[in-house]
Amino acid sequence: MEFEVKPLDSQTALVALTGRLDTVGVDQIEIKFNAAVVAPGHHALVDLSQVSFMSSMGMRMLITAARSLQGRHRKLVLFSAQPLVAELLDTTAIDQIIPVASDLTAAVSVLSA
Repeated sequence: MEFEVKPLDSQTALVALTGRLDTVGVDQIEIKFNAAVVAPGHHALVDLSQVSFMSSMGMRMLITAARSLQGRHRKLVLFSAQPLVAELLDTTAIDQIIPVASDLTAAVSVLSA
């Protein structure tokens, strides 16, 4: 599992995840992910287009980050999930906790809502 963080603007980070967000993947990136995404206190738009699988551990990592950002009045938004991951997000109703968008444009619009 890998991730890359790029600033979208002064208040928003674009985070691209690549690989399997399972127990092994989460173990590989969770501390670095939180340091890069949560610690700065910016909004985070998380691109899931290169995530081939997500387990409950991956969901936990994202929910924890989203709640941490929410405490700072910031949002974490997921977008561009592949079909298998999108089905998991839909089945678990994660959108009740974390906004889920179809693409980057829709994810950006969630921030202004």
